[in-house]
Amino acid sequence: MTIQNQTGATLTLGTKACSDQQVCEFDPKLNQSSVTVQAPTTPFPITLAMNSPLVLKMDFNIDTSIQQSDLSITPAISVVQLPPPNSSGGNQGDEDMELIGQVASIDQTMHTFTIQSGMNGPSFTISADSTTQFDFGTSCSAENFSCLQTGQIVKVDAKMKPDGSLLAFEVKFFQPPNQMSFAGTVTSVNTVNTVNMGASSFQIVLFDEESFGGGDEMGSFSMGAPLTINLAPQATFSIDTSGFMFPSGLNFASAADLMVGQEVRLHPTGAPTGTPPNLMVTVDQVQLEPSFVTGSVTAVNTSSNPQSFTLGSLPSFLTNAGITSIQVDVLATTQFETEEDQSFSGLSSFKPGDMVSVRGPLFKTMTMPTMAAEKVVKRSTSSGTSD
Repeated sequence: MTIQNQTGATLTLGTKACSDQQVCEFDPKLNQSSVTVQAPTTPFPITLAMNSPLVLKMDFNIDTSIQQSDLSITPAISVVQLPPPNSSGGNQGDEDMELIGQVASIDQTMHTFTIQSGMNGPSFTISADSTTQFDFGTSCSAENFSCLQTGQIVKVDAKMKPDGSLLAFEVKFFQPPNQMSFAGTVTSVNTVNTVNMGASSFQIVLFDEESFGGGDEMGSFSMGAPLTINLAPQATFSIDTSGFMFPSGLNFASAADLMVGQEVRLHPTGAPTGTPPNLMVTVDQVQLEPSFVTGSVTAVNTSSNPQSFTLGSLPSFLTNAGITSIQVDVLATTQFETEEDQSFSGLSSFKPGDMVSVRGPLFKTMTMPTMAAEKVVKRSTSSGTSD
């Protein structure tokens, strides 16, 4: 588990000490290894019927599970029954999934492929059909199933079919075989000067499930490991648009556009230096990925172009960096859902105080940061999870 110590004093857990404001990785105690959810807790009891799909969504509540006294974990789990996948082709009840992994196998006859998620994550078998969009850029002009190769790193946006299998509606190329890619959340940015506020380096917390490589170039990392990222000369910056059209003025073109809370995918130029927790990596590619933020609606602006709302009551990780509000721009393609995956009308349903989770790229803009919303989930309470 990785934390940012905001207690105002050094925090000691076991043999590890964490200074105030420092990002530290701990191995917390797991107070119980299993959780039973049963009747009369909703949605149980459940009646099973032959040939009738059943979809359950499990929520792991981070805020409730972590004990403040010693940061040990007592899992708090809730389960919600979702509508079954829609066989008619509509979106209602269709649970979308975003998977990032290495292509492990390809079946050209059945038009299916298997990806291995992360270093130690599960494998997923995914099918493609005539509706699947392939975004392989200049690496493959065919832009179809034939572009897939074993060893590639790809991002797959998929829907669950009525039989429980996965159908890709978009496959995006990230890295060719035997090249390295890893991702993390920016926790701090070191500025070079006060003229253009460019960054000489920045810190991230690594996502193990989104780290890949050929062999052991990057060594053995655990999810949540803190890393210092040094920018190589002429490092390039890009945005993972995933087919979305973003409003003008939202840029990620240089080190000056880096900020705390962004999620980024990085390409290293070589092996890391140093030893944990003081590891450093030099990168030559930085790609902005969607972030996940939960907060409360403080204002709604339906007359702006694009329409937007303001997100407040942000996680302390952001407020500690001076970020107290985020403007959320609503796109024509923004999905609005409840925790039960039911769609709703959007901004007209919002009122101040509503708790929502937003997924989308986070941009450093003048008045306050701006997030271009790909998905907005209206919550009954803050669950601390991302959809």
